[in-house]
Amino acid sequence: MSEAAEPILERFRKLPSTEKIRLVQQLWDEIADEAAHLPLTDAQKRLLDEQIDEYEANPNAVEPWEQARDEILRKL
Repeated sequence: MSEAAEPILERFRKLPSTEKIRLVQQLWDEIADEAAHLPLTDAQKRLLDEQIDEYEANPNAVEPWEQARDEILRKL
């Protein structure tokens, strides 16, 4: 961790738990928003291209989201 972050962490530690949770949620939301705007890596692009190719070659080999979700939930 950088030296600049240390005072922030010290102040964070002094907050009540409810404030810590709220702050972490805000930080996570900001990180997720920033990550949503990052460009895809070459590996991610290749994987998406492969999945598109597979779907186009076998469009009937997919299952509806509702069915997949129900199967997942049954396994929990």
